[in-house]
Amino acid sequence: MPNELLQRPEGRFAVADLGAYFANKRVLITGAAGSIGSAVSLKLATLGCAHLAMLDQFDHGLLEVVEAVRRAHPALQTTEILCDVRDAARLEACVRRAEPDIVIHAAALKHVHMGERHPVECVLTNLVGVRNAAVASASAGASQFVLISSDKAAAPTCVMGATKRLAELYISGFALEHARSMRLKAVRFGNVLGSQGSVLPRFQAQIEAGGPLEVTHPRMERFFMTADEAVGLILSVTALNSDGGAYFMEMGDAVSIVELGRRMIAKSGKEIEIVFTGLRPGEKLSEQLIDEYENAEPSSLPHVYRVSSKVADAHLTAGDVAHLEALARTMDNSILRQRVFAQLDERLQRDLRSAG
Repeated sequence: MPNELLQRPEGRFAVADLGAYFANKRVLITGAAGSIGSAVSLKLATLGCAHLAMLDQFDHGLLEVVEAVRRAHPALQTTEILCDVRDAARLEACVRRAEPDIVIHAAALKHVHMGERHPVECVLTNLVGVRNAAVASASAGASQFVLISSDKAAAPTCVMGATKRLAELYISGFALEHARSMRLKAVRFGNVLGSQGSVLPRFQAQIEAGGPLEVTHPRMERFFMTADEAVGLILSVTALNSDGGAYFMEMGDAVSIVELGRRMIAKSGKEIEIVFTGLRPGEKLSEQLIDEYENAEPSSLPHVYRVSSKVADAHLTAGDVAHLEALARTMDNSILRQRVFAQLDERLQRDLRSAG
């Protein structure tokens, strides 16, 4: 089914030996209750890491992934951490106790239209949370910090994408501000088939209910990857002996959402109507993996590219994040949204534009 929907071969990663890399390492996953965090946790449990810490603020989801890991690998040392990445002091204390060698930061708000309605929440989780996690990781002596980002960080038109891009710029700035041995990098995803809130389970539910199948626009298209590709990309990029930049996987041609829906309807054998509901705030018809302010070069991983900014000083400082955090805590969504895009424009040296 995944290959049929992707209309391309599923990608495989050939890093030397992930088991050898992760063996005897202590790894912490934030956002472990999410689709990607839980999949990464379950995969890491098979690789012989010395200790696996799983952190999330969603208690039920955290319990599920921790129990799944412990059932499958009862000998693995694990820690569950019920904590919100927005709580800097508690997060730092929890990460210190976990003593991770590697932190994979998957905690995020990812829904575009929700981010448009709640910019404050998006900034506090997707940017302030990243700062808190990076600071806590460095304080705990972690050797590597990997940020899970999004293709929506390229030429962002939504708050979610803009906060992801700012988070990428922040980890670049963090490396410059702190003379530490911790390496920082980011991984950009397309849409992960079957992940929580993604189009595939939504379409499946609508088909099972007898329709209609709701598509925002007839020309809407997206890049897709499978959960196995996403996990393989994260762990392979983590194992690369490299520093800085954002990495993305070549995902073939963007997939038409309406055609994906039609294929799913045909597979179901049902007569299902398709209705077009219109673009929601912040949505684009097409996504892209890099934009005009970036360079991309092949990495040592096949079909994986490293992205770097064309502007040498395009990074976010701790002071920049503190300023946006202060604005966020005033609860003024409209001012905050404008300032998020203004901050991005300034850092990329773009022509200032209205983000309204």
